[in-house]
Amino acid sequence: MLRPLKIAYVYQSISTNFAEPFAVQLHIYHQIHGLQQAGHHVNLLALQGRQVLCTRNLQVFQHNQLSESDFGKLGLSGTKFFKVIESVIRRVQKELKIPYLAIIDSFRTYDACCQTLQGHDLIHERYNLLAFGGAWASQRLGIPYVLEVNADLMEERQAQGNRERGLRRLFGVLTTRFCFDRAQHIICVSAQLKDHLVQKWKVDAGKIVVLPNAADTEAFGRRYDVKSVRCQLGLKDEPVVMFVGGFYLWHDLGLLVKSFTHVLRKVPDAKLVLVGDGRTRSMVEEVVVDNGLQYAVVMAGAVEHRDVPEMLAIASVAVAPNIPFFDGHGGSPLKIYEYMAAGKAIVATSTGQVAEVIQDGHNGVLVEAGDKDGLAEAIIHLLNDPLERDRLGQRARQRAVEQHSWDQYVKCLEEIYLSVLSRDAPGYESAGGSL
Repeated sequence: MLRPLKIAYVYQSISTNFAEPFAVQLHIYHQIHGLQQAGHHVNLLALQGRQVLCTRNLQVFQHNQLSESDFGKLGLSGTKFFKVIESVIRRVQKELKIPYLAIIDSFRTYDACCQTLQGHDLIHERYNLLAFGGAWASQRLGIPYVLEVNADLMEERQAQGNRERGLRRLFGVLTTRFCFDRAQHIICVSAQLKDHLVQKWKVDAGKIVVLPNAADTEAFGRRYDVKSVRCQLGLKDEPVVMFVGGFYLWHDLGLLVKSFTHVLRKVPDAKLVLVGDGRTRSMVEEVVVDNGLQYAVVMAGAVEHRDVPEMLAIASVAVAPNIPFFDGHGGSPLKIYEYMAAGKAIVATSTGQVAEVIQDGHNGVLVEAGDKDGLAEAIIHLLNDPLERDRLGQRARQRAVEQHSWDQYVKCLEEIYLSVLSRDAPGYESAGGSL
């Protein structure tokens, strides 16, 4: 059995609000919470402006009110002299349009780690573009280093129309290689992403662990007052098709809204409930208006994640439409595992890891990316067949409980840590993360 460990969870992102209900924050929360429940001492180290969170307090994920005790000590980067020099550099950088390279942010992360991590057993860092503070600190302190990679962020930014160029691209490549080389193990969320890391970044496949997302199977398995939720959304007893998640470019919500016009021809009282927020929301709202669907589409907005299981309880069908995944984004959609844990009949695009987790006709229905008519027909079929919905939902729930709970995820993390700490690093090949 693994002894209790002192673990530093490092995430170098200067503007992350951990109280927001987005996938990154939720994933970090469940990792830290699960490890703490297993008896480990876990500190979250994360940039917050010119300070660095260094806390075990999970309340930072619930509200924005941070106390002084939630922040760690800083050395040079916390001095007045350093902050004055920093302000000058940032002003010059802005006026001369010098690319942002996050060097100061990486140094501040490194500084905080050096000040606070003596006596820790391991650094677990969530990869972020240009961020090398955690890897640098692990080298300086001689602490084993595990890197978690959820996407090739250079490829992701390019797909979003923000291709890295010139000095910033060069520095991004250098820092990414440094982190990849420094890591004893790299955790990635899908087999597709592992293949990408091996092929593009020449990472040794033997040190890559495939560990997909998970869900709180207990919370999503409870019974909820669906009448109350329906009343809050202005609904009665209409069949509900629901999407829960961030409004990102790779979630093909425009296609979903357009396909719903066909659904309404066959199931005229159906409602489409979109739960979440993000950069494409205004575009989705325009598609709703352009197709005259204001009466049938409910934009519920972002909700606290603790309220998602109750919200999802009213869904007849849960949907996950995606565009074809681009290179480097072998994602592990959190929503899929939560839909499964809630026992919902799922219609999803057959892309990436989704096609591995959802078996068409067994625990959900898969459609091809971009197939508007196919998506509509799958939804109509399930809305008109309650027995099939129940059958698919029960099997989805069963798989979530057996293979995709956060408890099981944490056990896999512990195996990875044990492998690193024992200096024995065999490859993990299965999607469950087993040795």
